Amino acid sequence: MTVQTERRTARAVRLRWYVAGPVAAAVCLPALLYACALLLARDVLPYSLMEELSIACVFLASAASGAAAAASRGGRVMQTGLLMGGAVASVMVIASLAAPGTEALAAGCARNAVAALGGGAFGGALCIKRGKRGGRRRRRR
Repeated sequence: MTVQTERRTARAVRLRWYVAGPVAAAVCLPALLYACALLLARDVLPYSLMEELSIACVFLASAASGAAAAASRGGRVMQTGLLMGGAVASVMVIASLAAPGTEALAAGCARNAVAALGGGAFGGALCIKRGKRGGRRRRRR
């Protein structure tokens, strides 16, 4: 087997990064929102925290999406994370525009979009691989 065919087979086994990110977001966001809804329904958390909890859920789901995509891609982790955050934000904006009776790009939608972008970039930053520091140390005389 040549080196080129070995590289092609290695690529085919891994899940593509542009599939891994949205799948992670599609799984994490409903699960987090459901957990928060249960906590609100059982009066563990006050109802006044509902908006903050939804923004936190969007941030965490977008961070998971960015981290999954960046880990799957390997390189360009910050760009990949930001792209996944942008994908989550764009889906949320399109859904809010399609919903009847809502204003176009209301303040809540803008907050969620910013949280999605920030979460995606944060998830990508979590996958940065830092190299080892150099072996040189300054010697004092």
